[in-house]
Amino acid sequence: MLGNKEVMAKNISRLMKMKKVDRNKLSKDLGIKYTTLSDWINAKTYPRIDKIELLAEYFNVTKADLVEDKEQQALETLPVKKIPVVSKISAGMPIYSEENLVDYIYFAKDKISDDKEEFGLKVSGDSMNKLFEEDDVVVVEKDSAVENGQLGVVLINGYNGTVKRIRYNNDQIILIPESNNPNYYPQIYGEGDEVKIVGRVVASQKLFK
Repeated sequence: MLGNKEVMAKNISRLMKMKKVDRNKLSKDLGIKYTTLSDWINAKTYPRIDKIELLAEYFNVTKADLVEDKEQQALETLPVKKIPVVSKISAGMPIYSEENLVDYIYFAKDKISDDKEEFGLKVSGDSMNKLFEEDDVVVVEKDSAVENGQLGVVLINGYNGTVKRIRYNNDQIILIPESNNPNYYPQIYGEGDEVKIVGRVVASQKLFK
């Protein structure tokens, strides 16, 4: 759930787009420093109540339209779940870091778990193109166990996460590509390798541009 500063930032940006004003014009029209306005829009600071009233009057909206997450409230009444989509995952990088977050998708709650954390990962490359095309999104149930033969997202030795079918053989983990490209072979890892299973693939979705 977004914090107060993030909700305010999102609402100001949305209203600016609706009114078709940029930061320069808005700061001049309101008599507010450009840097102050930018801090609000970037969710660094939260405006005082008098400034919220000024913004509400300028955009001809209520104060609630600025301080409340109307989008989230609407979603809570619908049988859908909002899922963040990232471009990649790698060791040491927060999954939902700003430069990594590329989109959001919405999935019916009866198709995925409502009490677990999911994220979307854009597919890169053709190692799984029998199932997923380039830029398709796989929905990953974070930290869920991946059973033998299921699809999962795996980090190997700290490199970017990869989507593969996973099989286990004693102490070995085998990552099996499903590709029309014959240059891809199963990869076998053992005790000397750092293997982290990020989660289980539970669904997929195409993003149309």
